Amino acid sequence: MTRGRILAIVNPVAGKGTGAKLAGSFAARMANAGLSVDVVTTPGPGEGARLASHAVEDGYERVIAVGGDGTANEVANGLVGTDVALGLFPIGSGNDFSRALGYPRKRERLGAFLANARTRRIDVGDANGRVFLNAAGVGIDGHVAERVLAISRAVGPTLGYMVGSVVSIATYRPREMRVRIDGTTRTGKHLMVVAANGTHFGSGMHVAPNAKLDDGMLDIVVGGDMGTWASLVALAKLYRGTHVDGRTVFSYRASAIDVEFDEPQPMEIDGEPSRTAGLAIRMRPGALTVLAR
Repeated sequence: MTRGRILAIVNPVAGKGTGAKLAGSFAARMANAGLSVDVVTTPGPGEGARLASHAVEDGYERVIAVGGDGTANEVANGLVGTDVALGLFPIGSGNDFSRALGYPRKRERLGAFLANARTRRIDVGDANGRVFLNAAGVGIDGHVAERVLAISRAVGPTLGYMVGSVVSIATYRPREMRVRIDGTTRTGKHLMVVAANGTHFGSGMHVAPNAKLDDGMLDIVVGGDMGTWASLVALAKLYRGTHVDGRTVFSYRASAIDVEFDEPQPMEIDGEPSRTAGLAIRMRPGALTVLAR
């Protein structure tokens, strides 16, 4: 890694407040690894993209996202289409994207990793005009993201994800959707439709075992109409990457997918929940520079 100007964008609420604790000492931590880093904190949700865009204008060559997958997503939205490289200092609950790039799990090793990381161009997905790194989807995964966000505030992220998933499976029912995948159309009730750029999402779920970050394609996972028990089985198989069975869960590779429904549905982009009246996803090959193994 060259010693160009580096900016760290810290999400102070990431990791149950770990970001706020790290912010004051982060420059010194990086200096111990031989890196000179400027540090800013995000003043609120969605501000990471703005700060990253300003970093590009200010001539920074590397921007480190200090937070979870949501923080990485925000920062990437400010860097996509430029030559400024995205680095990660993962402190979130999932950290699925850092896993895909080979970052160490132990925090004390991250400084040395960033000091020696190489630059790499990867693909990103575009969901309704917003870049995603790992995955975007609609249906039960969006519903899970909503429930996890609410429950985690009370019980923490780890237990929150487990409880949120079970509550979602117990309450969510497949919805009528029209799914177009590179010209092929599926119509009927669907539990979920997920477009994956990376291999994992949802705090370790192996949603797309064969996905690659630089192959110009999305791995599409479609869950059809199934009941509560079948949904629980599919969820368990997701952690092992054995969920695609060709009967209720299907897999495709494509560069474009459109999903239509009759009323707004829960969706998630890199784990962040929202609601949408329709979903249009496109692949953007080689659009982002990252620091990786």
